[in-house]
Amino acid sequence: MKNFAVSVIPEGDEGNVPVALAGQVMVDVQRILGDIGEYLVAKELRIQKSLHPDLLTRFVLFLNETGGISLGSSTIAPQTEGYGNIVDDAVTLMEETLDALGSGIGGYWMEDHFNDPIYRNQIIYDIVALYRHLNAYNGYSLLYGADGSKKLGTVNVEKLEAFIKNKGFTANGATLGIISISQSKSRHDSVSLICGDDKTKLYFADKASETATKAYAGQPVIIGGKMSFSKDGNLLEIRDAGGVTPVSSIKFRRMISGDGDVTLKSPVVATISYDNGIWSLKNEDLGISVSKETWDEAVQSFHDYFIFLWIQYADPEAEISEEETEVRNYLLSLVA
Repeated sequence: MKNFAVSVIPEGDEGNVPVALAGQVMVDVQRILGDIGEYLVAKELRIQKSLHPDLLTRFVLFLNETGGISLGSSTIAPQTEGYGNIVDDAVTLMEETLDALGSGIGGYWMEDHFNDPIYRNQIIYDIVALYRHLNAYNGYSLLYGADGSKKLGTVNVEKLEAFIKNKGFTANGATLGIISISQSKSRHDSVSLICGDDKTKLYFADKASETATKAYAGQPVIIGGKMSFSKDGNLLEIRDAGGVTPVSSIKFRRMISGDGDVTLKSPVVATISYDNGIWSLKNEDLGISVSKETWDEAVQSFHDYFIFLWIQYADPEAEISEEETEVRNYLLSLVA
């Protein structure tokens, strides 16, 4: 587990810190870590809308016996320990983000490090709130880091707020969904992407891109462009849409469930199908097959199934049947 310390200290000779300030700072740091952790999990799983709460409990901070902040374990099941720790990754990214924004840098650093604008905005809001709460009390500083020696610098609030206003709800990228074609009132085809509950209007870069996309009506695809979101996180439209690619499988290099996470050297491949509103993900080598009404439910169930198999069979010392040994050997080959 990565060491990380947070404390509020007086800048002068006065040795006491107001409880209200210390408590608020702890809440602020918890929000930052929680939102960064959620961003990393959603990114790994290609989540479109929502994560199961069990995936986020590992990012909870605790007070230790001396009153300091400590991290809980990122893994409940000991069988996954040593194969990955997404909490460490979240703490590292939190420290880098505090370093960057505390140096007065603007939103473009955030754009380079957080490709989802909704999470990016929320993390900016979190750090601005922390900075404002510190400034509400004169003469106190925030120390953080592996040894608790880094001091949070000056956060350029105006620059960050201007960034969110100008670019906060857009991002260049790609997303997964189902192509839908309907006829508009003008009797022209209207092409949309169904992403969870969102029906996203597509505005194509050129006619060739539109024609290519229409060929995949009703099928899962990945399509790129300039994505615009609402403040609630709904994907409203994709402009300059193009580069449509049909999706029949997807690779995961990190498997995550509420019990732990396993980083793989060789990816797990899940075949994807979509039929009558049902998403299905399968891996024949492991006997995994899940079907759900939404992509988010299906992909999280796939990861849950993998971690379940890992907990049951990956321990080299456990006595299992010959058939189960084949599953174990395949699992261990993924991390060898």
